[in-house]
Amino acid sequence: MAKKPVLEIKQQTHMFLVVLIAMILAFFGWTLVGRLDVVSFAVGEVVPSSQVKTVQHFEGGIVAEIPVREGDRVKAGQALMVLESTASGADVDELNVRILALTADVARLTADVEGAETITFPDGFAKNHPQLTVQVQDLFSSRRLQLINDLNVQKALVNQRKREGDEISARLTNTREKLKLINEQVKISEGLLEDELTNRMLHLNLLKEVANLRGARSQDTAALARLQAAIEQETLSLEAVDGRFRVEARQDLDEKRRSLQELTNRSRKFADSLNRSVVVSPVDGVVMTLHVVTRGGVIQPGGKIADIVPIGDALVVEAKLPPNDVGYVHIGQTARVTLASSDSARFSPLEGEVIHISPDTVEGPDGATYYKVRIKTTSDVFESKGEIYRLVPGVQVMCSIVTGSRSVMEYIASPFMGSLETALQER
Repeated sequence: MAKKPVLEIKQQTHMFLVVLIAMILAFFGWTLVGRLDVVSFAVGEVVPSSQVKTVQHFEGGIVAEIPVREGDRVKAGQALMVLESTASGADVDELNVRILALTADVARLTADVEGAETITFPDGFAKNHPQLTVQVQDLFSSRRLQLINDLNVQKALVNQRKREGDEISARLTNTREKLKLINEQVKISEGLLEDELTNRMLHLNLLKEVANLRGARSQDTAALARLQAAIEQETLSLEAVDGRFRVEARQDLDEKRRSLQELTNRSRKFADSLNRSVVVSPVDGVVMTLHVVTRGGVIQPGGKIADIVPIGDALVVEAKLPPNDVGYVHIGQTARVTLASSDSARFSPLEGEVIHISPDTVEGPDGATYYKVRIKTTSDVFESKGEIYRLVPGVQVMCSIVTGSRSVMEYIASPFMGSLETALQER
């Protein structure tokens, strides 16, 4: 009877040893077969895939109005801020009126210089500005009529001189014919006087008439020469009337063109200034940050006005990967994303994929360097038992990038293998 308890104890001991050995063998087998992921950890932040849009102003200025607030949804082209403009709308309107007048003057003076009978206005000018067109055409017609009158007066002077010249030429011809006849009479009278067939008084009268005709001929010849010179001068004056008109028109045209160019440039600058005084959103989005929130505040040239988070853009995680791990990470690897807050335990991780790795390190505000890694998640919400935590730009997360896997035995043996490797080396 005493041997039976001892036998039961031995059986229980054998059973315990068998179970223990089986458990050890199972654990050893699990360490050989079981695989654990090798991961690189990186702190990240949720950002839009196309980046936050920062709105700046080239010239800067004084804030007159802020029609939006942080968190507001805005449409592309919607006003974010209104600045006090250095130019008013009245200034631009006044410049435009002067530009129209100069444009009409340039067209009119161009017609004057070219000697055209009508004015050629820019396309659509006469239709859009009929009153100004009529005024300019009336001025063109009156100036042209004055030119024609001046030319006619000068032509009349030339024609008058020519008629006077014709009269003198006719008188000279008559005088020459008379002188020719008188000279013949003198010769006859000389023969008769020698034969005493006439008296000396008659002969002297003939000589006196010859002298008078010669004097008249000399006067008319001189007068004709003076008249020819006067005709030439009047002809030059006639040409000068038209030339002077064109020269004055050319000078006025050059001056008007310079003024037109100057005013056009000023008008363009004023219009640009007015347009830039209203700062608009470049995209549909949400106003994340207003860098100036006070009326009367000053924005420096090139200063930031607002940050806009685009609506509809896919969200990605932008993680800061330590430089020591970048060699293990490549595009296409799987990543797990969890919240960086205490709520992480309540939600399952989101699966993701590495889609971008910066080509070089980036230095943060604290001086630490890191590689910028972008991870695209399969979902934009964390879920747990019907509870949802939606990802929005700015949410802080932790990223575990799977770089490979190792067996449990490799994890256990790696410290010993490392120590053994070091121990077997000799300095």
